[in-house]
Amino acid sequence: MSAYPPGSEPRRLSELEEARDLLMRILLKDGFCVAVFRFGAVALPEEMEPKLRGIVGREVACLRLDGKYYLREVGGLA
Repeated sequence: MSAYPPGSEPRRLSELEEARDLLMRILLKDGFCVAVFRFGAVALPEEMEPKLRGIVGREVACLRLDGKYYLREVGGLA
């Protein structure tokens, strides 16, 4: 059984790409922090895990810009 939504393996964000949706859960796998959203899973740097852990269950946006990742909460509790 997969930890990701059906048909969704974790993908990496491209430069200037944003993932925005309900953050359902996170897990550490193969040196990455995998953020599982309703639309699918995104592989992020492992060091983002503490920031993500505090916002599970909220609508979140994660933007990749100049090789760095920026997180923000975009809604209240789901």
